[in-house]
Amino acid sequence: MRSSAKYALYGLVLTAMVGGTTAWVTTDKAIAISVDGQSRTVRTRAGTVGGALHDAHLDVTAHDAVAPAVPASVHDGSRVVLRRGRLLHLNVDGSKVDVWTTATTVQEALAQLGYGSGKAVSVSRSTRLPLTPTQISLLTPKPVTLKADGHTRVYRTTADSVSLLLLEAGVRLGLHDRISVPMSTPTKAGQVIVVQRVKTVVRSTKVAIPYETTTKKDPTARKGDTSVVREGREGLRRITYQLIYVDGKLVGKRQIGSVVLRQPVDQQEKVGTKNPPPPPPAPAPTSGGSSGGSSGSSSGGSGGPAPVSSGDAQAIAAKMVSARGWGSGEFQCLVDLWNRESGWNVHASNPSGAYGIPQALPGSKMATAGPDWENNASTQITWGLGYIASVYGTPCAAWAHSNAYNWY
Repeated sequence: MRSSAKYALYGLVLTAMVGGTTAWVTTDKAIAISVDGQSRTVRTRAGTVGGALHDAHLDVTAHDAVAPAVPASVHDGSRVVLRRGRLLHLNVDGSKVDVWTTATTVQEALAQLGYGSGKAVSVSRSTRLPLTPTQISLLTPKPVTLKADGHTRVYRTTADSVSLLLLEAGVRLGLHDRISVPMSTPTKAGQVIVVQRVKTVVRSTKVAIPYETTTKKDPTARKGDTSVVREGREGLRRITYQLIYVDGKLVGKRQIGSVVLRQPVDQQEKVGTKNPPPPPPAPAPTSGGSSGGSSGSSSGGSGGPAPVSSGDAQAIAAKMVSARGWGSGEFQCLVDLWNRESGWNVHASNPSGAYGIPQALPGSKMATAGPDWENNASTQITWGLGYIASVYGTPCAAWAHSNAYNWY
C-alpha cells in the first residue's frame, strides 16, 4: 500500500507537470506589432493589447492611436497597430495653434488637418515628423496689387513681407527709388504697393553776367554828350543743376555748382560837362507879323526823329531779322520777347536803368549802334539783335532763357 501511494503521488505530480506545460504552451503567443508603419513580432503571454505592448516595452500615451483598443484580447497571430502622437506647433497666417497628429509625414499631417496644397509650408511636405514637437508655418496666398514701371499687377502670393514680394515679382529698387510702404511690412490681402522710380540728372546752362558802366566827366565835351571810351563786354557763367525725375516727370531742381567762365569787362564812358554857348538873340519882329509862320510851339522837339509805333518798329525788325538769315519762327520769338520787355516802345524805361525796345542796361550802351539811340527804333533794334546774336545765338534761345529766368 505504501508503494501504491507513492506511485500515485508520482502520477499526480507528473500529471500536474504535463498539465502545466500544456497550459504554458497554449498561453505563449506571437503578436505582430506595427509602430508607425514599422512591424515586428513579439512573443507574449499577455491576454490583452495593452499587456502585449507592455511586454514589447511600448508605452502608450493619451495622444497615441492603438488598434485594436488597449483592453481588447489578443491571441496567437494577432496584429496590433500603434501610431505615435506627434505635437505640431502651427503658425497659420500669423495665428498660432498646437495640434496633435498620428501622421508620420508633414504632407499626411496637413491632409489630416484640412490644409490643402495651396498653402506655402515652411518645411518640405515629404519630411518625416519626429516624436519631438515640430514647428510648421503655413501661409495662405493673398491678393496683393503691385504698381511699378508703368504696370499694375495683382499677385496671389505667400510672401510674408513686401521685400519678399518684390523679389518674387522680379522688381529691384534703385538707390533713390521710393516705395509706398517699408520693405519689412507684412503682406496682407488687398494691399496696394506702389514703387516710384527716382532718377537724378545733372545739367548745365550758360548765363550772361552783366557788366557795369563807369563814367568820367569830360570838360571838353558838351554837357549831356556821352562817348564810349571802352565798350563793355558781358561775362559768362556756367550754372550746374541737379534735376530730379519721378517716373519720368521732373519734380525738383536745385543748383549744385556755379563757375565763372569769363569775367565781365566794365564799360567806360565820358560824360560832357561843358555848357553850350548861349543862343544868338532873336531878330526883332517886323510889322508884318511873326517871321516863321508858326503860332508858337516847336515842331522839332529835340531834333530827333519822331517816335515810331510798335507796328512800325516790328516791321523794321522783320527786315533786319530776315537779313541775318533767321526765319519767321525766330521773328515771332523776338516779337514775344520784346513785347514782354518793352512793348516795342522806343522810350520804355525801367527804374533799374534799362531803356528802349531791347531794354539795354544801361540804355547808353546802345550808343555803340548810333548816337541817336535814345529816340531811333532802328538804332535800338540793331543793337538789340547784335546783343542777342552774341550772347544767345538766336531770338528763340533768348526767349527760352527769358521764360526760364525772367530776364535775358
